[in-house]
Amino acid sequence: MQVQNNFFAKRRFLKIALLGLGGTVAAATGGAAYLTMTHRHRDRYGKLLVLDDHCADIVHALAEASVPVGVAFPTIEQAEVLTRFDEELFFVNEGIGSDLRSAFYLLEFLPLAKGYASRFSRLPVAARRKFLAEACDTRDDTVRAVIFNLPATMRWYYYGHPSSWKAIGYDGPFMNLPEKRSEQRVLYAKLSGRTPRA
Repeated sequence: MQVQNNFFAKRRFLKIALLGLGGTVAAATGGAAYLTMTHRHRDRYGKLLVLDDHCADIVHALAEASVPVGVAFPTIEQAEVLTRFDEELFFVNEGIGSDLRSAFYLLEFLPLAKGYASRFSRLPVAARRKFLAEACDTRDDTVRAVIFNLPATMRWYYYGHPSSWKAIGYDGPFMNLPEKRSEQRVLYAKLSGRTPRA
């Protein structure tokens, strides 16, 4: 009789252990899905060829925190920052594209390591700007490269768009020559279903 009681005790222990393990795996899977699958900005941009939903959110959030806000300044969508970045990623070497995506994911989760209670793309714009300013003081070379170079890239695309020129007092290219559309830009526009701007 004693042997049978031990057997049932072991079975109960195994059931509880398996339920606990299963619950932990389910919670971890659900948490990972929430962190990586929730997106807010992808639908604004239509078809993107390289950026996934989550990375599109991170790029949009960084662009919002990196450029000025004002009546005269265009929005991130008007300046086509995210679509231009996606276009450039489409034509770069896969190794470079992979490194850039890794840098964006590092930026996304870095606030959690710095004491913030949220990911970068879920912070309010003011908190994102504050975080970027604070993170500039880091001694880690990789983090410093991410913090300085990714916002600079966003500003590059923002100020390179004609919609921002009036706000910064730029008259446009010499003699107002029209932009020549490269074969790459025409191909990207065709594949993504957009009309390339002239």
